[in-house]
Amino acid sequence: MVISLFRRMTAARFDRRLEPRGTRVDGYVSVNGRDYPLKDWSRRGFSAVGFGAEHYPGDKIRLSVCLSLPAGLPGDDDGTPMTFDCGAVVVWVDRERRELAGVFTELDLRIQERIMRALFASQAAERQIGGAPLHA
Repeated sequence: MVISLFRRMTAARFDRRLEPRGTRVDGYVSVNGRDYPLKDWSRRGFSAVGFGAEHYPGDKIRLSVCLSLPAGLPGDDDGTPMTFDCGAVVVWVDRERRELAGVFTELDLRIQERIMRALFASQAAERQIGGAPLHA
């Protein structure tokens, strides 16, 4: 028992996420007319900062998302920000850090594909410049 506790405390933290996550984010989500900066995002969800105490896990919210994507993605000619409206379900809320995470619902497959292209392009760029990994 003591050994397993020691291993848990000293072992590198394993990320259980199945999908790549972008942490170098220039974008925001807009909920009820207020914009909240994105902390990270993936094809299936997001986390954002600046939220107050108005949301709880399980809440269904409508939001608009605006992501600045890297220029030169396949199928993107001008590198303009990607914006879309969708629903989301709140997964967790950290009231001390004022953060909220949600899972996208009602998300078009074409938008999911653009998000994945952006994530893979970001990973390639970070490997070239020796940046931080894309998962927290």
